[in-house]
This record gives sequence, structure tokens and C-alpha cells, in this order.
Amino acid sequence: MSNFYANEDINSNIKSLLNEQILEKKGIKYGYFIINKGNLNDICIINNHPKWFDLYVKHSHQLIDPIVMKALSRIENFGWNGKNINSSKPVLQNVMLHAKEYDINCGHTFIIHDNKNNLALLSLFNHEAINAERTDSINIYRQFSLYVKIHQKLLSLYDRFEKDNDINNMHITKRESEVLYWAAIGKTYKEIAIILSITEHTVKFHMAKIVNKLAAANAKHAIKLASDAKLITIPVNK
Repeated sequence: MSNFYANEDINSNIKSLLNEQILEKKGIKYGYFIINKGNLNDICIINNHPKWFDLYVKHSHQLIDPIVMKALSRIENFGWNGKNINSSKPVLQNVMLHAKEYDINCGHTFIIHDNKNNLALLSLFNHEAINAERTDSINIYRQFSLYVKIHQKLLSLYDRFEKDNDINNMHITKRESEVLYWAAIGKTYKEIAIILSITEHTVKFHMAKIVNKLAAANAKHAIKLASDAKLITIPVNK
């Protein structure tokens, strides 16, 4: 199974935001797509219509979905229905016919091309207020503004998640761990040098390595990051 935007806690958080901030009208179903533009097989869909979207992902419909294909080459949101989105190509028509089996007849799609090389789409569908001609009825500009904020929230949460994983998976040596512990409880470099029976220059060398490994701005920042990641442990031999 792909790990592409697959953290359940983060996706559940984002789904709650979608439900609370965007989906004000009862009966609106949605699919929030995150697709890697470099590899369309990398896809995550946060949605409230799992029967359809589980099948969608299983059959990799994003590779031929006319809505995805259209969104790849534009930035402006658009409304769609069976008449204005169908293609003359039989394979594309089949996707839309398949969608109709799940009562997906019309909708409106918002588009974001983000800085991670993702195509992010929010498609709202299956409500009497949504069709290609009456897009004003779902307050397009407000919905898009909220969607941008939610997508930025998702990216920020995943950035933090990936950074925490990197920190937790990095190797900190026994000596670096000792230096980190004593620095975290407020000891000076000179005091740490005496405690560990090493030179002050060596203490600074180890702290510099820690700062580099944690991609921190300075020693104080490194201690904060290490503390958040629960990397600071009491030395066995104090």
C-alpha cells in the first residue's frame, strides 16, 4: 500500500475541517484529491463517499478521469456534468458512466497546483445546488478560500510529521546523547566538559553535530527539537 499522504490521524483531522468549514449544505458529497503530478499513481483521496472512491483508487481512475485530465492543464475552478465533461474517447466515457452508477452526475471542482508538485482537487457533487450553470449557489469564492487554507494545513501537518519521523529515525551517538542531556538541563559547555572528562572544544564539536543532524538553527533550537521528539534521555552512567 502506498504511503502517499496516508497518515490516518492527519487525514481524519483534515476531513473534520472539510466537514465543519466547507460542507455547509446537507447532501453534498466530496472528494479531496492529492495527486503527485510526477507520478499519477501516487494518490490520496479524503472523502465522504468511500464506496465510490475505494473503487476509484483500486482501478486507478485518476489516470483517465476527464476531470483530473482537465484540471492538470488549468488553474481555474470549473463546474461539470455528464454533458460538458464527457470526451469522445470511449475509455473516458466509461469512467463517467461508471461514476453514474454511484449517482455522481454533476459537480464543481476547485484546483490547486502546490509547491510539492501535487495536483490538489476538491470536487463537490450530488446536491441540487451544484451544477455547471449555478456555481454561485455554493459561494464559490468563499469555498475556494477555505479550501486553500485547508490544503495549506494539510501540507503543514505532513511537513511536521515527516520532520518528526526524520528526527526519530536519525542516529545520535552515545556521546552526543550525553552532551544533549547535560545541555538540556542547563549545564554550560565548560561544565559538560568536566562532567564527561573531555575538552570544551569536543563538547562544542558534538553539539555542532547534533545541530546539524536535527537541521536546527542553533544549540537551543536543537534541544527544543530533541525534547519534542523525546530524544533526550538520562545517561546510564551520570
